[in-house]
Amino acid sequence: MNKTYLGLGIGPGMGLATAIRFAREGYRPILIARNAQRLAVLADELLKATNVTAEICPLDVAVAEQMQELGKRWPAPDVVHFNAARVHAQELAQADWTDFAQDIDTGITAALYTLKALAPGMLARQSGTILFTGGILGQKPLAQYLTLGIAKAGISNMIKALFADFARQHVHMAQVTVAAAVAPHSAEASAVAELFWELHCQPEDQWTWDVLYK
Repeated sequence: MNKTYLGLGIGPGMGLATAIRFAREGYRPILIARNAQRLAVLADELLKATNVTAEICPLDVAVAEQMQELGKRWPAPDVVHFNAARVHAQELAQADWTDFAQDIDTGITAALYTLKALAPGMLARQSGTILFTGGILGQKPLAQYLTLGIAKAGISNMIKALFADFARQHVHMAQVTVAAAVAPHSAEASAVAELFWELHCQPEDQWTWDVLYK
């Protein structure tokens, strides 16, 4: 049976490009996001690019109960890619009150839910790769993207905190810190996907937790 690749918060940019990259290497892709219709479109694009049929799983990665069910359905995937984020520009003064919680829930809480749901099986098996789409805003924040920067900084903090412990149990956690604009269906998206693949292929004694795309 092919190894399993779970793409969470997948969209038409880096998420799809990374799923395509792993599908071309023989991984069975499972595409996860909230909108079933959009997932079907992405699965069709992946099929055309790779001749591989992706399974789609519509759910909200920021809802604990749905992530618990995901963990029961795929308790020990081989590769996980967390790509969820709410990307929108707004100054603090103009931000809607509800935006704060939604941005942090999608960008940070959902990442923790991903680990809570999927990491135990990978750690018990003592193999696997958990990848995150990071962002330069976590290091160089901008006021107009305040919550996105906070979310990316939180992901970096989470990986730094857990990297060594996971590595001792033969599970590789890492991120690509994206420091350039990446459009859907672009060469840049494919270049980021290639970095994710390279992280996954690193020999265990050379594992790193972060690479920069600029």
